[in-house]
Amino acid sequence: MSKPSIDRKIDIPAELVKELLTESESRMVKQRLAIIKLLEEGHSIRSIAEQVQVGTDTVVRTARKLEANPKIREFLQSSRLTPSKWVFGQVSSKEE
Repeated sequence: MSKPSIDRKIDIPAELVKELLTESESRMVKQRLAIIKLLEEGHSIRSIAEQVQVGTDTVVRTARKLEANPKIREFLQSSRLTPSKWVFGQVSSKEE
């Protein structure tokens, strides 16, 4: 029996994603956004790993994903979640 075809390009509202993620998954997303912010600011891999409290392998994997998929950067720049407004996974209260 073959697998049913599923449309994998579904727009999911951010509110629903937030409700679907576990605390651990949410923390990982926030860490990756913090990593992206620090990468964009030019910090070293080791420095980022120390600041975000993750392994250097997580920083390297996130950097590679960012380089391999320009849509990530485009999305962050076009949304309210621009890396410059993120401080360790939380939107900064200061407008820059």
